[in-house]
Amino acid sequence: MKRLSEILDKVRGGGRMDRADSKFLLEIDERSYASGLVRAAASSVVRSATDNAAIILGQIGVEVSPCPADCKFCTFGEGHTRFERSKITDEALSQKIHDFCKDGDLYGLYLMTMHTYDVDFYLNTVRKARRLAPPATQIWANIGDTDADVLKEIKKNGVTGIYHVLRLREGADTRLKPENRLKTMRNAIDAGLELYTCIEPIGPEHTNDEIVENLFATLDLGIVQHAAMRRVAVPGSPLFQYGQISELRLAHIVAVVALATARLPKMAYIGTHEPNELSYLAGANIATAESGANPRDVALDTAKGRGRDVADCRKMFFECGFTNLRRGDESNIPLDFGYLVKTRA
Repeated sequence: MKRLSEILDKVRGGGRMDRADSKFLLEIDERSYASGLVRAAASSVVRSATDNAAIILGQIGVEVSPCPADCKFCTFGEGHTRFERSKITDEALSQKIHDFCKDGDLYGLYLMTMHTYDVDFYLNTVRKARRLAPPATQIWANIGDTDADVLKEIKKNGVTGIYHVLRLREGADTRLKPENRLKTMRNAIDAGLELYTCIEPIGPEHTNDEIVENLFATLDLGIVQHAAMRRVAVPGSPLFQYGQISELRLAHIVAVVALATARLPKMAYIGTHEPNELSYLAGANIATAESGANPRDVALDTAKGRGRDVADCRKMFFECGFTNLRRGDESNIPLDFGYLVKTRA
């Protein structure tokens, strides 16, 4: 307990955790009293830095195809997918944006595509989304590896930031090169985009050493958000056989990520995926509602499958004790029972 107290005191005092600190915390049994302390400390640090505010994001899958990245955990991998090529229609895009943004409390809206994608179609979709979404809702990109010039165009057309990750066992469980993933992150920073990343997709087979190395690979790139996501065992995907970690284990990892990133200069928000109450009591304050295609779902529109809607996310944050929702312009909306009634949550 002495080592644990020293690490938590370091973070509370403004210091940064190192690899050894992070590994020590990850090795704590998530069912233990010590894990409860780690999760409580992470929640306290994050909530005190953000006015006890949480943010809701939306994600729309705008283009689907058998993906050449062929990730063994993803429903779109070309070696095992049942999906055919399709693109979202203007009507569907408009309706989904309306559904996400109708109450004015969506912080950011992701437009997701495959690793390889139609750049012109994507830019056109970005322009439409920027016109349709309220000014206080940011537009974000979730795309494959992309060169600097295209990212500059994406920025110019109204995108605030990009979600991009170096996945666990990149190059082994995917056909992608780790160096290209990191290059895209640097390209995004150079293009003036904010960078959001995550440790994902975490499965039972991943070691604490792998998680630590993945965490520290991106800490000094200038990230604004970090997160942890467990791998969903998608039927038909090659990694289905390994199953998945519990939400309690995910919450413990989220807490370690929150503590490891708490003192980074630009860090503001910590995500967990899929949304779950345990992680929101362990340092996470981002929930993502989803519509359209989803790499963890076999339904073409995840809103009818695994995806949560904005009302679900709003209510979950209320139940977990958050007192504010934050818009994309960083203004707060008081989150109380009256607001849930008003927004039909």
